[in-house]
Amino acid sequence: MTTLPTYEQAASLPVVHEHVVGPEHLDENRHMNIAHYFTFGGAAIWARHQRDLGMADAYITERGLTTFTAEQHLRYLGESVEGDRIGVSVVVVDRSDKVLHVAALLTNHTRRELSCVMEAVTVHVDFGTRRPVPFPDDVADLLDAAIADDRPAWELPLSGGLGVRR
Repeated sequence: MTTLPTYEQAASLPVVHEHVVGPEHLDENRHMNIAHYFTFGGAAIWARHQRDLGMADAYITERGLTTFTAEQHLRYLGESVEGDRIGVSVVVVDRSDKVLHVAALLTNHTRRELSCVMEAVTVHVDFGTRRPVPFPDDVADLLDAAIADDRPAWELPLSGGLGVRR
């Protein structure tokens, strides 16, 4: 079990997306439903792929390459309710030649706490064959730079169950 970062530590990460929890995000318990944690975390991960990691929309159409999610893990750490402001940061954790491990940290700025960690393992694939292929050199270089630059000085609250298998 990892130690949780403080609010200040989690909030210091670059924010990819911001959201306000609305009534449409609530479940019967009047807190944010699991589906929206997936939506917010998944959208931020995809946006980070597109914005910083060399896999923009044209990656599929021009290069015939993409990533498919193979595994996900959500860890809930605090409740989010209507009106709460959520910031989502994405940390590139590790990679192999065909696999990427990322973590989306959902920080509740209203409650000043880390509310959820969503980890994902994605596989790089040829869109035509739908089979795993290595990351191109230019994308691999961006991933390596992100791994080096993203890692905070504090321990990420990862599940320990997901990662890059070697």
